[in-house]
Amino acid sequence: MNILDSHHLRSDIVNRLLGEEEEESVSPFIDRLVEIAEMENGEHQMLVDPIDRSIALVFQLFQTESLDPWDVDLSTFIDLFSERIKTAENIDLPSCGRLIRMAWSILHAQTFTLIERHERWEEELLEDDWTMDIGWESELSDDEYSFSVNVLTGQAKDALPNLFEGRIRRTTESRPITLTEMLFSLKGAHEDARERQLREQARVRHQAEVAEAMANVSSRIHRENLEDDIRRCWSAMRDLGRNGAPVELQSIREHLMALAIEEGATDNEASIEGEISGFVASLFLTHRGFAEIWQMGKASEGRIFIKDRWPSSNSYEDALNKIAEERGISLVEVEV
Repeated sequence: MNILDSHHLRSDIVNRLLGEEEEESVSPFIDRLVEIAEMENGEHQMLVDPIDRSIALVFQLFQTESLDPWDVDLSTFIDLFSERIKTAENIDLPSCGRLIRMAWSILHAQTFTLIERHERWEEELLEDDWTMDIGWESELSDDEYSFSVNVLTGQAKDALPNLFEGRIRRTTESRPITLTEMLFSLKGAHEDARERQLREQARVRHQAEVAEAMANVSSRIHRENLEDDIRRCWSAMRDLGRNGAPVELQSIREHLMALAIEEGATDNEASIEGEISGFVASLFLTHRGFAEIWQMGKASEGRIFIKDRWPSSNSYEDALNKIAEERGISLVEVEV
């Protein structure tokens, strides 16, 4: 991996992100990693720190290739990033935002592949006549199966608040959101996705239970479309920041929470919608050129602001066309 070191990258960081200790373990990816490292327009070229560049390099590999996103160890990224936030005197917010946005894309891909497996499993279950013969699922002694059934039937609702307490602390109180809290949100989402992957390996349910549960999951996933989140965040930024005035990210969060409640979401679902989806969408707006984002104050205590770059635009599509013209690229390339 010395060839990566020559590009101001850290081969040990690349190995850790790929979940392996030995350098030989990443040999299947080495050729493509080198190609991306030499790309002048690669996102890692926008970063200075070798650790940041190495992280971005791995994320780019799995964003541009048909590879299994679960091969990326996001927990390693979270550990590295958390340490940086704790020890750094000055945080480069644009670089942090870029890495979190890329990590979120990997997490989104992981969740999407997991849902696809669930849907394929449901289809296979419906095609197997033998699943309706007897109630064989009652003979299982698997604790995870029993817990899943209790959650689906509502018998575990009293235990759920304590179960998840401390993993992600989300409140509806009005207060500034810091970069550290955003990272914790990413960590919590990654842990939830990983738990779903592990539970999938042990899950065996009756056809009627699966049909009901997966119908709810599928409808929820289709609603949680990233492009819809981006447009909702853009609209919130425009509504709150008239004529291009800066808007605190906290205000956008509260605005999205209110919209989610109007659409029938619970307080907890609305909090997640505002805190996580709003932040991720704002990073994409910045990356695509719709907005500028910055933080005022210390990394762990500062307030994050976002500003519309095209206040004179009449619509999202109008701003999209202006960005494409400014950069000399196609509309599709703007939305990558």
